[in-house]
Amino acid sequence: MKCFKKFVTLVVIAAVLALLPAQNTLTASAAEPERYYVKYVDSLNEWRYQQAQSWDSENNGRELYYLKENIKDGDILVIDGTNSALGLELSVSLSNLTIKNTNSAVVTAKSIQELYVLRDSVAAINGDIVNANVYDNATCNLNNNVTNLILYGDPEVVPTVVVGGTVSYVKISDVQKTYYEFYNFEKGSFSIDKGIMRTDPSKYSSTAPATSQPAPAKPATQTPTQTPSSSNANDYDDVPKTGDSSLYLILFAASALCFAGSYALKKKRA
Repeated sequence: MKCFKKFVTLVVIAAVLALLPAQNTLTASAAEPERYYVKYVDSLNEWRYQQAQSWDSENNGRELYYLKENIKDGDILVIDGTNSALGLELSVSLSNLTIKNTNSAVVTAKSIQELYVLRDSVAAINGDIVNANVYDNATCNLNNNVTNLILYGDPEVVPTVVVGGTVSYVKISDVQKTYYEFYNFEKGSFSIDKGIMRTDPSKYSSTAPATSQPAPAKPATQTPTQTPSSSNANDYDDVPKTGDSSLYLILFAASALCFAGSYALKKKRA
C-alpha cells in the first residue's frame, strides 16, 4: 500500500508541474518585410542602397553587392535615381518594387507581387508579376507574365508598355473614369504606345470571362504605400492553442487530486 500511495503522490506532482509551462506561452509571428532603398549617388558615381523607409542624404549607403546578400523573399525595394543605367539581378520574390525618377533600370526577380513604375521612369522587369501599376507617361517592358496590369494617369494616361508574357487583365483609367478593360492577352501580344493600344484585337478579349476574379481597385495615389506584413491569420490555424491543452491538464490534475483524497479518506475509515 505504501508503494501505491507513493505512486498517487507522484501522479499529482507530475500533473501540477505539467501546468507550469503553460504560463510561459510563445506567440507565433511572421517576419516583417524589410524596405530597401536604392539610389544613384552622384558624389560616388554609383548606385548604393540603404535599409530605410526613405533615403538619408547624410549617408551614402552600401554597395549593391550587400543588398543581394541581405534581401529576402517578401521584402520591399524602391529604386530612385537618374544619370546612370541600373542593372540589378535578385534571386528573391519581392512583395513590392517601385521605380521612380529612373531613366534606365533593368531589374530581375523571381516574382513580384506589386510593381509601381512612376511618371517619367523607364524600366525593364524580368519575373512574373501579380499586379503591375504603370503611371502617366512611364515606359516599361514587362518580360514575363502579368496577372493584372493597371495603366493610370493624371491628367493623361499615356504610358508605353510591352509585355513579353501573357496578361490576364488590363485596366486603363484616369482620376475621373475607367476607359477600357481587356482580358486574356496572348503571350507577347500586349503593346500600348503612348496610351494607344497596338495589339491586334484578335489577341485579346473585351469581355470578362465568366470565372474571372473581381478586378483590383483603382490606385488611390501614384506613390506606393507601405506594404503590410503578408502573414495571414490562417497561417496559424495549425499551431496548437495553449489554452486548449492547459484545460486538459487542469482536469487531469483535478482528477488526480480527487483520487488521492478519496483514497486517503477510505484509509482513515478503515
